[in-house]
Amino acid sequence: MIKLFLVEDEIVMRDGIRRHIDWKKEGIEFVGEAGDGELAYPMILEQKPDILVTDIKMPFMDGLELSELAKKALPELKIIILSGYDEFSYAQKALSLGVTEYLLKPITPAKLLETINKVKEDLEASRRLLKGVNRIASGEDGAKGKAISEKLDIEKVATNENVRESLEEFLRTGTQGETEAFLQEVFESVGEENVRSIIFLKYLTLDMYFSIVRFVNGLGGDISAMQEEPVEDVVAGLSKVETARGYIGGCLLEALRLRDKSSRKKSDGALYSALKYIDENFDKEEISLNAVAAAANMSPNHFSTVFSQEKGITFIEYLTRKRMERAKELLMTTGLRSSEIAYKVGYKDPHYFSYTFKKTQGMTAKEYRARGHEA
Repeated sequence: MIKLFLVEDEIVMRDGIRRHIDWKKEGIEFVGEAGDGELAYPMILEQKPDILVTDIKMPFMDGLELSELAKKALPELKIIILSGYDEFSYAQKALSLGVTEYLLKPITPAKLLETINKVKEDLEASRRLLKGVNRIASGEDGAKGKAISEKLDIEKVATNENVRESLEEFLRTGTQGETEAFLQEVFESVGEENVRSIIFLKYLTLDMYFSIVRFVNGLGGDISAMQEEPVEDVVAGLSKVETARGYIGGCLLEALRLRDKSSRKKSDGALYSALKYIDENFDKEEISLNAVAAAANMSPNHFSTVFSQEKGITFIEYLTRKRMERAKELLMTTGLRSSEIAYKVGYKDPHYFSYTFKKTQGMTAKEYRARGHEA
């Protein structure tokens, strides 16, 4: 079970965090709390928690000083900083100390729990990975097994960290069609000598698998539910690099399919919100790309790209079309002057409205009305 220690000088907040989270239900052992870093440090050395949640500003010893001491004593410790000070210098110092998360107050127990669970999942994934490697290494004989196990620790940093970063980037931006080329590049970058070691190959496969698991979990999916065989069984039977590539390739394709499906759902929902906003506000002078993008909860650049791809025309073209359709309706059903209609469809300049109408309809507003009446 993951162990957690809390350091917070505000008693109300500390009690709120401790009382409002069902730690046992979350699979976390709450091993202690303190109101100051100086009091907390010896307790942390004794309890050896996996996660430390600490405030920054505290009397006697602040959270950054505590984090630095605790990290030196317990290198694997994951630290979540709580700060009421939105200053870059604090965040910069926290990152330099290897802090895992930096959260700004005020924060609800629910939001804190979300972050804790994210850190907990990473810890558990690392433990499963380590367990798999120790189990795999035990299959080697004598000195050879020991030498390979020691070598793994060095290569884990030198090689697997680079692979993990490349994989995480590919999961965010790669395409299904690029999967084979990506995997070839990854395994070539590892080096032929390394992949000849069955233990290293199994370790690499597990490491890549858990990176994919974390990504899929973030999308709300479950990669294991898409597989016929548990990863432990697959990795235990690995003996060839081709098999490892095939397995990771399958997991990667499933992850990308889920990502693309999730992205399409989000885009569809965002586009619906945007179109609804335009329909309700096209006649307002202040409507803009930025306003519509905000309504769709997207950045202006991303919204502009998605809109053009989905609708086949730009946002401005779509907005102009909506305004012209409404203008034609008013020309045919009311006696309003052209300048009055311009204001009613969102143009503050009647001359610009007249110019736009003629450009898009091939005739002036007056000619359009007259032609309609003749018909």
